[in-house]
Amino acid sequence: MKELKQEEIGLALEPREKPKSYGQWFIFSIQHVFAMFGSTVLVPIIINGLAKEVVMTSSMALFCSGVGTLIYIALTKAKVPMYLGSSFAYMTAIGMNYQAYGNSVFVAIMVAGLIYILFGILVYYLGTGFIEKIFPVIVIGPLIMIIGLSAAPSALANAGITSAKSWSDSAKGYAQWIAALIAVFTFMVTIIVTLKAKGIAKVIPVMIGILSGFVLSLIIHFSMKNSTLIDTTKIADVSQWEWYPSFKPLWKQEAKNILPAILAISPLAIIAMAEHIGDHIAMGYITKKDFVKDPGIHRTLIADGVSIVFDGLVGGPPNTTYGENTAVIGMTKVASVWVTGGAAVIAIILSFVAPVNQTISMLPEPVMGGVGMIMFGFISINGVRIMITSKTDFMNMRNVFISATVLVIGVVLSVLGEGIDIGSFNLPGLGLAAFIGIILNLILPTKLNEGFMCIEWIKSKFKK
Repeated sequence: MKELKQEEIGLALEPREKPKSYGQWFIFSIQHVFAMFGSTVLVPIIINGLAKEVVMTSSMALFCSGVGTLIYIALTKAKVPMYLGSSFAYMTAIGMNYQAYGNSVFVAIMVAGLIYILFGILVYYLGTGFIEKIFPVIVIGPLIMIIGLSAAPSALANAGITSAKSWSDSAKGYAQWIAALIAVFTFMVTIIVTLKAKGIAKVIPVMIGILSGFVLSLIIHFSMKNSTLIDTTKIADVSQWEWYPSFKPLWKQEAKNILPAILAISPLAIIAMAEHIGDHIAMGYITKKDFVKDPGIHRTLIADGVSIVFDGLVGGPPNTTYGENTAVIGMTKVASVWVTGGAAVIAIILSFVAPVNQTISMLPEPVMGGVGMIMFGFISINGVRIMITSKTDFMNMRNVFISATVLVIGVVLSVLGEGIDIGSFNLPGLGLAAFIGIILNLILPTKLNEGFMCIEWIKSKFKK
């Protein structure tokens, strides 16, 4: 891929470029913390709910997110401004299997990381053509769209923009129109700042949007009686404070549980790797750099895998590349690894500072819903952009059939939260879509006068 000059692509900061001051550095980095915070701390909450006990705390997720990102930066030669946060791909399997297998689920997480590492080594020896063969644009593009669209319903639900029948004022503690008002306000502030602001404000639209939405939420909260819009008990009730991550003693487990836990959880690494590759291609299109070749997708996979092994070792949720933070880079044009590294350091510090951690966790759902509508939509559009930039030929019905099949299966199943049960684990919609897309791309002929690709390959091996 041709390397473009900074002014040609409009990056405010290149990947290895430092912010001009410590103040800018902190502001740029804290914006990434805001972007990833909601999703990262949500993963342990869901896992604990499924397991019906505390498997890990939110501070543990923050700690693993920060350390994992620093590991990633170190192993990728600080060339990719990617941020790693808690993965949604594994959380159902971890939560559902913890009761049966206990701490063995963390061994399974470590094995998932090893799968990443082994796949990265395989890519190193077979070359990037191997990746392009398995994950072509007609598969990766729709998968990136699915990643954004599958998360969109949760953003709309948090924003109160959903069916009135599914909204309960008594359960939420505030009216649906209030949630929608806050979400739309946050949404509009973020967009206006992105389009019209100048100077430092132009590169922190997400942070300004979230803070503006939070201020409006505070005003509404204290103007109503018995409001639950903001959970002030997270600050008032000291017993809820998390002063340090929930490290797990992995030596306390039964050997008989290890293999079943590995079989139930580790295979999900294949699905997560498709997301990893898609996110790096999306980041490449945003920054106009080819991260698949430099530092190499094999190196990014290995780096991600090492971070996941670390997560399992300390008892945290497995990490993945975060589309939310990729969206922040796309909106702000601040692609500095120094900034994502700073966000990682802040996340680690927050995991040990309970008051700050609790304050950030008080961000109301409508605020995160308003920002989420922008960010998840931005992720989906990157999937479209990739196919347009690569000049995908949609006059070729083979490409139409593969992309449409991946998109329909992935979006429908992911939005419904369903998948295919295979033994003791569930193959989610994204994973099923990726698997079907890969298979279709490998077997369908590229031209009308050709046979099925796999059959043509076998026949070529027997030619003299």
